Amino acid sequence: MKNYKLSNNDLYCENLKAILLRELQKPLVIEEVPDPSPAYGEAVVRVKAVGICHSDLEIIDGKIPPAKLPLILGHEVAGVVESVGEGVKHLKPGDRVALSWLWWTCGRCRYCLVGRENICENQLNTGYTVDGGYAELVKAPATHLIKIPDNVPFPEATSATDAVATPYRALTFASRVMPGDLVSVFGIGGLGHNAVQVAKALGAKVVAVDVLESKLEFAKEVGADYLINASKEDPVKAIKDLGGADVAITTVESLKAMRQAYDSLRPGGTLVLIGLPVGELSLPVIDWILKDIKVVGNIGFTRYDIMRSLELVSSGKVRPRVELFKFEEVNTALEKLRKGEVKGRAVLTF
Repeated sequence: MKNYKLSNNDLYCENLKAILLRELQKPLVIEEVPDPSPAYGEAVVRVKAVGICHSDLEIIDGKIPPAKLPLILGHEVAGVVESVGEGVKHLKPGDRVALSWLWWTCGRCRYCLVGRENICENQLNTGYTVDGGYAELVKAPATHLIKIPDNVPFPEATSATDAVATPYRALTFASRVMPGDLVSVFGIGGLGHNAVQVAKALGAKVVAVDVLESKLEFAKEVGADYLINASKEDPVKAIKDLGGADVAITTVESLKAMRQAYDSLRPGGTLVLIGLPVGELSLPVIDWILKDIKVVGNIGFTRYDIMRSLELVSSGKVRPRVELFKFEEVNTALEKLRKGEVKGRAVLTF
């Protein structure tokens, strides 16, 4: 199977500013790098906003080893098409577009052929295997750039590429939430506050679970029906008193929270794991079987999920909350994210 061949195009300028990861566990640095030039089928995008994902921290820390160094991070990108290469017919300079973690997927492997390009065997990833959007310009295959509705601001569009698209897939493809279901969301951060809104848009009642009152107030702002402070009361009992969750989604890295989410399910319920913990999760297998419970992992999204997420944002059914930082404030933003001090999603603007 032929994979995507990364091109080495001639460079036409030497004054592009980008934020680089040069050493693990070190602050990022701003440098001038060569401007990208689009090859056949590619487009160059002038970045207007780029979201900061928690996985960026894990790459910086070495928990997710980067595919290369130096590396330009950033896989939640929104901007304007600057130029297009030969063969690109559906995009033109000036178009508003988004770019996600899926820089390229092959369309031919067993997973792509059944609509699961999020686990494409040959994928290349923005801000990981190829340089991402922590830069003034980024290039990508035009097939993987998604048009942004005119009424969606760039910062909010960045969230649709991941922080909305991930819970959207978790609550539709992975668990198939139905109107009237009780959905519990463990962890009300960049993903969690959008999970609350997506679940509400699907017609569910939502229980928000966190250990910080500020996060629970945030959950209330975005529409949660019930609030549970897991540092003050037993979330399992509280959710069971409501009848048990049809779907529980965990956006945090806590194994304890994942077990609590499992224990809060009613028979026939589904646990969807999004957070990336270190370690192993112990579950009671007989209980799991006898109660007909489903435990599902969910990694990322597809381009379809991003398009649906942008529609939800455009319609006003989901309103991603973002905290804006200037390009040069990247290390401050990363540190605030590391400390859990960001309300919603941290976004760099240009």
